Amino acid sequence: MLQNKLNNALFSLFHHNVIEVLNEKFHFTDKLWSNLQQPISVTEIEISQEILTIIKENTNNINHKEIGLTLTGGFDSRVILAALLHLGIKPICFTYGNEKNRDIQIARTICENLGLTFYNFANVTPTKEWYMHWSNKTIVLDNGNAHFHRAHRTAAISELTEKHPLKVLFTGHLGGENIRGLSYNDYFSSPFFEYFNENKLSFDENLKNQLKRYFIHLNESEIASLKAKINSLPWMTEDKNRNKLYFVNELIGKIHHNQDIRIYTKFVEKVVPVYMQSSYLEKLTLSQHHFMRKLNKKVSFLEHPKLYCQLISVFYPALLDIELSNGYAPKDFLKGNLNYITKRIWQKYIKKIKNYPSFSYDEWFIELIKEKSQEISDEIWTIYDKELYFTQLNSIELKNNEGFWHKFSNPFYFDLINKNKLLP
Repeated sequence: MLQNKLNNALFSLFHHNVIEVLNEKFHFTDKLWSNLQQPISVTEIEISQEILTIIKENTNNINHKEIGLTLTGGFDSRVILAALLHLGIKPICFTYGNEKNRDIQIARTICENLGLTFYNFANVTPTKEWYMHWSNKTIVLDNGNAHFHRAHRTAAISELTEKHPLKVLFTGHLGGENIRGLSYNDYFSSPFFEYFNENKLSFDENLKNQLKRYFIHLNESEIASLKAKINSLPWMTEDKNRNKLYFVNELIGKIHHNQDIRIYTKFVEKVVPVYMQSSYLEKLTLSQHHFMRKLNKKVSFLEHPKLYCQLISVFYPALLDIELSNGYAPKDFLKGNLNYITKRIWQKYIKKIKNYPSFSYDEWFIELIKEKSQEISDEIWTIYDKELYFTQLNSIELKNNEGFWHKFSNPFYFDLINKNKLLP
């Protein structure tokens, strides 16, 4: 029971199952940390060559009609698409969700302009029944490690592979984080990590506040055990910058993004997250483009698109002309900072481009959680404060935010794991 309580508490703090990493040795990220202490020695051309090598190695002797790409309106997947096209490969491209979402619209435009096969899946209006079907399937497929919030992604990859059986699927996971750096939010983690790493609250007060926020109740002995586990995490050290590097690569990369990757591998023989390959990351950390190299630059955000644009210029320049989901095109950056900044300000603050989430947690989701929370087993309520939970749930206002929903959906999530016979 203690282990279950600690698992639930850690999940509330970090929104993921971090138990699996507590006893691992982080040799890989240690290597990245070591690289960052060395002088810059890798050029953009070397990075481009490494990306091409990764793609070549994973497409050797594969029919091009069996190669897919998760395409969005952002830079990460566009660079991979440019590299594939450079090698003469026209992948099957797919997105998922709301057709009004700009990522989906831009991806469709790219494919129409270049004559690529494009699909958008899981674009139905969600119902409780549809979502529950794919939630249970997601939990079973990944043995309870992937949150049921990934249900629509499971539906999408299932639909894709029914229509187009693939042997290789390329993804852009972790492409942006190691260039732009860590942005604190309540999606990858609760505010616990931010408050700790930015020294906003004492450790004890921070922990107490977050446990209450997620309805977790522990006695003093249990809290002591929880602290020991938290302090063993590689992103919870006294070095603020080191923590950011480990949080990005270990929690966001190995744990968060790997939920998708593990699910995709149940449908596709080989899934290749290009930017999570060790060979790519080692070169990136030895270049000027890794976010840790830019920490002391006040306007470093102006440099973030630089590597992407240079890579697209090398691989497939035609992709420089098509706008991104944020409203400007890569060519705008290449015209200089004044043009780039002007375009960004115009799109974001004056024109105010409206975007829609690819997946919406609308009224149906509130109804689902309220309905299913009545069925949660007594065992789960030994971990959570049931009275406080229902008091807040019954006064809730709609928020279309997955991070927000963790506090109300986690008890239901662990109950689903239990009912699918996945708890030890």
